[in-house]
Formats: sequence, C-alpha cells, structure tokens
Amino acid sequence: MADERTRTSPPAVGRGRRVLLLGALLVIVIGGIVAVVAAVVGSGAASTASLVPTLPPATSAPAASAAPATSAAPADSSTAPAGPDVAVFLGDSYTQGWGASNPTMKWSTLVAHDAGWTEVNEGQGGTGYVSMAGVASCGQDNCPTYPDRVAGIVSAAPDIVVIAGGQNDRWALATDPDLVRAAVDTTFRLLRAGLPNARLIAVGPSTAEPATAMITDLDAWVQAAADRVDAEYVSLLDPVVIQSDMVTADGVHVNDAGHRAIADRVLATVLAPAD
Repeated sequence: MADERTRTSPPAVGRGRRVLLLGALLVIVIGGIVAVVAAVVGSGAASTASLVPTLPPATSAPAASAAPATSAAPADSSTAPAGPDVAVFLGDSYTQGWGASNPTMKWSTLVAHDAGWTEVNEGQGGTGYVSMAGVASCGQDNCPTYPDRVAGIVSAAPDIVVIAGGQNDRWALATDPDLVRAAVDTTFRLLRAGLPNARLIAVGPSTAEPATAMITDLDAWVQAAADRVDAEYVSLLDPVVIQSDMVTADGVHVNDAGHRAIADRVLATVLAPAD
C-alpha cells in the first residue's frame, strides 16, 4: 500500500531553513564570544593602564636667553636706586673722635653726614704710618699701623677711603724719615691696588702746635703719594686749620670747634664741583 504521509515542505526548502537557522545561531554564538573577549581585553587594558603613571606632555627645550641690550634703561626703570656710598676713615685719635663732646661731633662723622656717606670709622688713637698702639691709646690690645690695616679695608670693598693723620710718627721722622716715607707710599699703593675704582682722599697731618719741618715734610710726602695713585689731597697745614682756641686741655687734641674746622676743610675738597 502506498505511503500517503503529507510532507509539510519540500526536502530542499527544509534543508535551507536548517542551514539558515544554524548560521544565525553561529553568528549569535560568535558575536557573544567576541563581546566577551572584548570585554575581558578591555578590562585587562584598563587594569594595566591604571598601573602606568601618567606622564606630562612633552615640552620643547627652553630657548636661550637673548643677549642683554646695550641701550640705556628707560627713564621710568623700576631698578632700585643704589644706596649711599660707604666711606672708611683710616686714621688716629683725631679720626677716632678724641676731644669731641660726643661721637656725632667728630670730624669724620660730620664729613660723612654732610656728604651723604655711610661712615665706617677706623680711627685708632696712637697709630700712624709706622706707629702702633695699645689699650692706653686706642682702647685695644693691639692697634696696627696704617699699611697693616689696608687688607681689612680692601676686603670690605668700600666706595671711598679717607686716610688721615701721621703726626704720631714724629718719633720715626726724627730717627728714620725714609721709613716713614716708604710706609706712606706703601699705604696708598696697596689701597689703590686693592680698590682700583674707589675714591681715595688723603688728609695730611695736623698738630695742635705749630708744625715743625718734619711735619711739613710728611705732609708733602702724603700729597706726593696721593698724586701717584690718583687720590685727592687735603692739607690741614696750608692754610693752618687748628687754632689755639680749638685745642683741648691736654694740649694735643681738638674740641668740637676743631673737629668742625677739620670737617669743613675736608668738605671743601669733597664737595667741590668736578672740573
């Protein structure tokens, strides 16, 4: 008896649908696998990235600074103005201020005030170009000669150095004048060598009594030494500055009027207009 079962679809069509279904299923499966792999890889990459420090973006090397311009600064430049000149006063008891009623009345302080300088006082009583002193004269155990004090002055690099005195060397002037003359030359030579751009001012010796020939010679040596190193020179002997009413009771030092007179003589040179 013949088989009369009804076929729902032709054999070819059924096989085609099965192929399509299998293909769709394969796509879904592969897609899922890809998604899972991507997620895993992405997660791993993110985890790895979190372990790597973030570096700043690279920058180019800075350009070399331009050479400074040679033109003058503009008038409204904000550069701070320089302070007052620093002046060191190298000297003896007159410079130290003996005889003055108070420290502000000594001649060096009067000069610094009127000239607008900052004073550094290196006056040491009893000293000179070849004379040393001790406690009784200068208040210290050992106060050296002028040449021996030059190195300390040079190391301070002042703008101005005023060298005054020499009358304490009278004992040496009477016994070995060449020693004094050489010490004068050495003092000014060392100062100029160590301070080539400083203003040097030589103030000659002075005495409470009329000057002797030895003091006059010393004054001339100071002037000559000053000229050789392009220093300014101030004489306290020509004309004579110290008058009898300016001398204190000890017969050696000067009072306030004497300090003022010395200061005025020095200021006449210091404040004189340039040629």
